[in-house]
Amino acid sequence: MAFFPAMSTDSTSVKPPYGIDPVHCEVSPASRWRTPLAALVFLAVLGSALMGWLGGGSPEVTEYRARDARAVIEYEPILRSGNWFETVVTVTPAVDAGDLVVAVDDTLWRGMSIDTLVPDAESAEALDGRYAYHFGKVKAGEAFRLKIDGQIQPRALRTLSGSMEIRDGERPLLAVPVKVTVLP
Repeated sequence: MAFFPAMSTDSTSVKPPYGIDPVHCEVSPASRWRTPLAALVFLAVLGSALMGWLGGGSPEVTEYRARDARAVIEYEPILRSGNWFETVVTVTPAVDAGDLVVAVDDTLWRGMSIDTLVPDAESAEALDGRYAYHFGKVKAGEAFRLKIDGQIQPRALRTLSGSMEIRDGERPLLAVPVKVTVLP
């Protein structure tokens, strides 16, 4: 007893599925370029990602020096929207600082949520378009390391720029320019 109907080897009796017409089986002259073009686009995107042009690359480490302080900042200059980011700022004052302050421009953190500051600031304030974090006394030559973790909020392609100012109380020691490109 057979469960399946007999298969015919005659190709003329095979009908295409409903909705498929002979015009759908015709090959256009440009169709031979579809596969190489798709492969080229795929390789371009993959190569850009591997080169770090689409974010997620290694952090940029930049050192800034002034007469009264030295600062090293590590951050990723290209970030993807919605991703986590990490910034590490190491400050070494040349003179004793009575109250080391790290002040960040509001324009730099617009569209970001800052989740962690390690170590915690003794006090914080938001005045004149800046967030200022007070960390207390730091001796000359002592390296103070601040780690900032946050998340970029989803928005379109944009560039965030501003500065981090290192101060001893109200006295400026050093200004560090920061520019972050946010990709969708």
